[in-house]
Amino acid sequence: MRFSRQRQQILRTLQEFPEHPTAEQVFEKVRTQIPSISLGTVYRNLGMLVEQNVIRKFVSPGESSVRYDGRNDEHSHLVCEVCHKVFDIDVSTFSQLDEALEHDTGFSVKEHDIVLRGICRECREEKKINR
Repeated sequence: MRFSRQRQQILRTLQEFPEHPTAEQVFEKVRTQIPSISLGTVYRNLGMLVEQNVIRKFVSPGESSVRYDGRNDEHSHLVCEVCHKVFDIDVSTFSQLDEALEHDTGFSVKEHDIVLRGICRECREEKKINR
């Protein structure tokens, strides 16, 4: 796949984003660097990057917006039910579970696609929410 200036900027923006943005959020950020870019161009390029496994598409259960993830390595997600931010969690967190599953059932886990929902630290502290 050829990386045009626009595609490079979209990818760089996505990888530098502090959370998992929607296409509209990527568009707003990229537009500060490339004012002539269209939302359609951002959508098309995000789609191509997903197809080529350069980035990942993330659909949070219960949300209508599709989000994009600049990490294409295997990892899972934590979703805050208050602010709707999505945080990455490395799969090494699940290694004990994988071992227990294999021991108990004989099933060997090869890949994870886990979404854990709850309330992030910032929202708990700000709103004084208990676990």
